[in-house]
Amino acid sequence: MMDANKHSIHKLFLFSPIDAKDDIEEKYERCLLFVQNLINGKSEKEGHEELTSTAIKSTTSHEDVCIGLVVTILTDSSSAQRHYRDLTYVTRDGMTYVLNVLNQIACDKYHKLHDSSRNQLIWILKEMIKTSVTGTDGLVMNLLRQIIGGDISPKNVWLIETLLDILVESRQWLEQISFLVASVVYTYLRLIGDHSNSLLVKLKQKEVDFCSSLLRERFADCIPIGRDLVRLLQNVARIPEFEKIWRDLFSNPTVFAPNFGGIHQLMKIRTSRRFFQSRLTPDMERKIVFLTSQVKFGQQKRYQDWFQRQYLSTPESQTL
Repeated sequence: MMDANKHSIHKLFLFSPIDAKDDIEEKYERCLLFVQNLINGKSEKEGHEELTSTAIKSTTSHEDVCIGLVVTILTDSSSAQRHYRDLTYVTRDGMTYVLNVLNQIACDKYHKLHDSSRNQLIWILKEMIKTSVTGTDGLVMNLLRQIIGGDISPKNVWLIETLLDILVESRQWLEQISFLVASVVYTYLRLIGDHSNSLLVKLKQKEVDFCSSLLRERFADCIPIGRDLVRLLQNVARIPEFEKIWRDLFSNPTVFAPNFGGIHQLMKIRTSRRFFQSRLTPDMERKIVFLTSQVKFGQQKRYQDWFQRQYLSTPESQTL
């Protein structure tokens, strides 16, 4: 039997004493309780049948069951495998709605997640990659955006290394998605410069090995990055693996792709703002949009000072 108090929205999100749940969090809690009530006191088989029969009643029921199962997985690792299996059976849209929920959490709620729930979010991501769920690349992109450049705090380094390990393990899956290859290269080339600390030597070498390998083997996917790829490679050109790539870009560009024209070709390609956006966390982006669109000229200094203190105060963040 499931203990009704075992799962709670407070096990998913961190709340301060003065925090009130917003509409999204209220909905997550309602759906969590809805699913608990459906399966409480039932065997695994009975619970599965109840979830399935409820999910097919209406679009609303389907969505509520999906949200409730997602929150259950994120708050209880011991039952995650069982409820992920339930999720794969009750979903009627190939996990599209589930991914919408997970992307909402990754974009808007990641900063409030408990560490245990962050671990479970990564667990779900791995399961979806294993079964090649369509759209999982979008979840990877949103989690990559939660990596803060210039931040070597333990939680940020954990996310950097955890996603890197997943991408290394899922290389075959990754290489099927050209824009994700380019975005991963863009992200980790940018991060390498932050990891000169002696405690991060192993992580930095993993990043170097992975990026240099992708550049060698999947350079055609990286060409759309354009001229900012030149800047990023120039920043790491003293690292032996990238020094060889840098030299080849000038002297032997066809080693990357038969019709590739080298540095000059890259410099003619304007870097899409999607790459620049990918290196801002959603929270940073919201604050920049507010600063540039809502604050009157002449009144921006205190906001700029706050942003500086919040995101640009460490030695590593000066590379931003």
